[in-house]
Amino acid sequence: MWLKRKIAPYLYWAAHLSGYSLKKIRETPGARILMYHGVGTKDCTTRVFRKQIEFLRREFDIVSLAVLTENLEKQHPDLRSQVALTFDDGLCNNLTYAYPILKKHNAPATFFICPGLINGGRWLWTLEARARLRRMNPLAYAKLADSLGHPGQSVNQIVGWMKILPTRSRLHVEEIIRDATPTWTPKRKQEVANNLMTWDEIKSLDPKLITIGAHSTNHPILANCTREELEHEVVDCQKIIEKHILKPVNFFCYPNGDFNPDVTEFVRRAYRSSVITKPGIITEEVKLHQIPRLGTTETMHHFTWRMHRPTS
Repeated sequence: MWLKRKIAPYLYWAAHLSGYSLKKIRETPGARILMYHGVGTKDCTTRVFRKQIEFLRREFDIVSLAVLTENLEKQHPDLRSQVALTFDDGLCNNLTYAYPILKKHNAPATFFICPGLINGGRWLWTLEARARLRRMNPLAYAKLADSLGHPGQSVNQIVGWMKILPTRSRLHVEEIIRDATPTWTPKRKQEVANNLMTWDEIKSLDPKLITIGAHSTNHPILANCTREELEHEVVDCQKIIEKHILKPVNFFCYPNGDFNPDVTEFVRRAYRSSVITKPGIITEEVKLHQIPRLGTTETMHHFTWRMHRPTS
């Protein structure tokens, strides 16, 4: 496994430069949906993002999620040439860094937002918890982990443990972390990466180019929610967004990619289609409420490799 990780970047680079990746992309049937989060960050710089959009504009037909969904419903024969762009979480850097590039290339996209977090100065809970924990001194961190019952040694292990808790228990742990870090304030770099768009900023987006989708009301782990909580996080989410943007909201994105039969039942009730985080290329057999996506990458050569090898 260690050797494979070392060799892989050279393989992606060679495949990209030689044209092998492009050849395999053209030979691989099916549509693709790209999954982005932040743009203008170390994980997806504006330079790399621009190159990705330029590549997609040359090699694919960039369509809206509505068009791709309709073509899936009709089993359209031109699926193999289509790609849709999606952005999770409603981050402000999607407006400041991604949106100008999308406009320049007339590339439609869907921005999935969490209305319960907007205009409250809040981040997604996973981002805030990680940021607070990482700023704690080792002694205070050890004391906090001890008080939580030693759910893990690392920050990611603690946040991973929080993801499996019932919603009320997770909210309680969030408060414990906040109480343990009363002087914490985000750095400018963190604000650029994690701040969310306001309603005014969302409304400023060109509706002919940007579709607004639902990403749950508060970004919980939906598989841990009660049915009452699902009503608020899935169904009410749609109503809240529609009240603000005055347009139908037809598409849903599962937070963290987690769902179960109860979650899917609520989503089917309210939305035309929904996307997951599981990687895959889209064919006519894909379920409309479990559409796979391809995650973004830090380099262009890895990006073109993933377009034909989704799990890489």
